Amino acid sequence: MGQSLIYLAEKSPRMRNTTLLLLALLLALQPRAPSCAQEPVPAGDNLLRLEGTDPITHIHYLKLIAILRPPGDLPAASLPRFTFECREQAGKRSFHWLVRFTGSPDFAFQRPPQAASPNSFPVQNPSTMLKMRFEGYIKSQEFKRQWEVLPTGEFHYRNSGMNSSNLDDPRYFLTWLASLPNLRIGPVKAISGQPAGLLFPLQPLLALAKSTDLCQP
Repeated sequence: MGQSLIYLAEKSPRMRNTTLLLLALLLALQPRAPSCAQEPVPAGDNLLRLEGTDPITHIHYLKLIAILRPPGDLPAASLPRFTFECREQAGKRSFHWLVRFTGSPDFAFQRPPQAASPNSFPVQNPSTMLKMRFEGYIKSQEFKRQWEVLPTGEFHYRNSGMNSSNLDDPRYFLTWLASLPNLRIGPVKAISGQPAGLLFPLQPLLALAKSTDLCQP
């Protein structure tokens, strides 16, 4: 049909404007390819920000991301990162931690597991144990906590609840970060393809979260 319209436009100059309008309408009605993966925007030195609303769960989310940048000019997508994720759903807010020990260009929000039907339960992602130590002028004790392994390869701290062995949520550890703002984190048992542990300086990330309304209780 598009070729026929172009033919008519060439044969009859008076129809050109009408033909161009019809072509524009046809293009607008064509199915659109899925949008590209979301990209965060800079929020400070080695800090990124990504905000949106998930169309399925209607969770309003804000990801505040600290990039662990070694010497050298490397793109953010290739670097390890630690994320504060602040959510709001139906007026209720929650606070989440995520860590990626290796780089990835995928910064998109990962919605909680969803049930396949109203009569089934969501299939939960696997879990692993990570160890954490807060460091500054002294070092804290070592904390071992359960983390969810997301399909993207990122680790999500399991907030307390039915599917978690953790008795505390990430917000509990903000008091530790306030005094000892460097977080050393790694797997309790070696994980193939993952480093033994990384040290994230999180004071700038903590300051950004404190100044962000959605990250407040």
